[in-house]
Amino acid sequence: MKTFFSILCGIALLAISGCCSTESKTSMEANAVLLDVRTPEEYKSVYLEGAVLLPLAELESKISSKVADKNTPVYIYCRSGRRAGTAVEKLKTMGYTDLHNLGGLKDAQKKLNLPIKK
Repeated sequence: MKTFFSILCGIALLAISGCCSTESKTSMEANAVLLDVRTPEEYKSVYLEGAVLLPLAELESKISSKVADKNTPVYIYCRSGRRAGTAVEKLKTMGYTDLHNLGGLKDAQKKLNLPIKK
C-alpha cells in the first residue's frame, strides 16, 4: 500500500510541475491557408509568416478569393481568439468544412511553431 501511495504522489507531483505538458503542436497540411482576421494596422505591426490578411469585417465578401475550395483546411487566428472564433462560425455557415481556430497570435505561433514577422 505504501508503494502504491508513493507512485500516486509521484504522478501527482509530475502533473502539478508541468513536466508532462498537454499543449500540443499543430501541423498544417500543405494546401492549408493560414488566415489572420485582424485589422490591417494590427497585421502591419506583427504577423505569422505565411499568413494571409483577411480582416473579419471583410471575411464574407472576400473569402472566396482567398479560399475557393470550401474543403481546404483553414487555420485562423486574431489577437486574442475572439475574432477567430467568430470567423470560424461565419465560415461554417458559408459551407467551409475544415476550420481550425488557433486563438490569438501568440497561441497560434506556439501551436504552429511559425516565426513572427514584424
